[in-house]
Amino acid sequence: MNSWLILLNIAIGSLIGGFTNHVAIRMLFRPLRPWYIGNWRVPFTPGLIPSRRDEIARQMGRLVAEHLLTAEGVKRAITQGDMEKTLVYWLQDVSGKWMAEERTLRQLVRAAVPQVLDENGRWSESLRAPVARHWHSFVQRLLARHEDKQLRELLSDSGVQRLEASSGAFSELLLTRVRDYLHSPQGHQTLQTMVRSLLGGGGGMFGGFVGMFLGDDKVIGKLLPHLDELLQGKELHGRLEQFIRQEIDKLLDKRVGEVVAWIGAEQVEEWTDALFAKLEDQSLRLLDEPLSKLTQPIREPLLNEAIPRLARWLLDTVERNAERVFSSLPVSEIVTRQVEGFPIERIEQMVLGISGKEFRMITILGFVLGGMIGLVQGLLSMWLG
Repeated sequence: MNSWLILLNIAIGSLIGGFTNHVAIRMLFRPLRPWYIGNWRVPFTPGLIPSRRDEIARQMGRLVAEHLLTAEGVKRAITQGDMEKTLVYWLQDVSGKWMAEERTLRQLVRAAVPQVLDENGRWSESLRAPVARHWHSFVQRLLARHEDKQLRELLSDSGVQRLEASSGAFSELLLTRVRDYLHSPQGHQTLQTMVRSLLGGGGGMFGGFVGMFLGDDKVIGKLLPHLDELLQGKELHGRLEQFIRQEIDKLLDKRVGEVVAWIGAEQVEEWTDALFAKLEDQSLRLLDEPLSKLTQPIREPLLNEAIPRLARWLLDTVERNAERVFSSLPVSEIVTRQVEGFPIERIEQMVLGISGKEFRMITILGFVLGGMIGLVQGLLSMWLG
């Protein structure tokens, strides 16, 4: 009889210990809302975490802002970790895949923003019209901003020197073209016309007398060697070069406004339209090229030089501005709002998923301790009985 009493005490104590521990664990999260009997609220409802949810959110926000997500921590992660290598690898991977695309720009544009192309495959008027207006406005502003400047001021010193040095080559080219023209059939015909005009119409008695003995071909045969010698002579070349250089200097000394007025507003507008049309056609041709071909010239420099410098610049910028960013960023308030809006059920699942094994051990420990207390009570009952 005494043995059965001891076993009963052990069983009752074990059940009480395990059940109370299990209830205590559950009361951390449940019930989610307060229970009422009439106007009287049942004690310990809601559970500990739901009832202290606002305080927990504020404490977690303060913890994250003051100890976890700090400017010093970010700087330390940047300087001590492999963030730069990771960022470089990620940028190279993304850029490499993008530049290896065999799709054309037209395909990408049609997939991303189809409204910018019309049914003929050209830029839609909704895009072209504002771009054209901005282009004309840009040209007008550019001319207005530089109208009081000399053309010489718009060129670099090396550019002016190259332009002036080109006068010699231009004069030589011009004389060569004149010689080639004179030896061509068209040039011969021009000389014949000039000779006939000279001998027949304006030569007087002497011209008529010469024309009786010399034909056009003979006169041209006598005239061409002298013209060749004259065109190949250094004197004519030097004078022509000097003349061209003087004209270049005069042109470079002119102001932009004078040149524009001399050309005429209509001609400038026409050239502006022509240049815009050329740029438009060039852009449409580029649309039909695959990305892999378009990016081939810049692929290696971009991957091996530009991206590492970009990654270093980004991290340096973040490190320099970390204090200012974190001082203006309400980390504590953000974390507080996030925790306040987080469902209690998800918090319970998360905690149980992390500490479920330990909670089960606590429940088992309650059974064991309850059984041990029941055993002690049974033994004391027998000893005092």
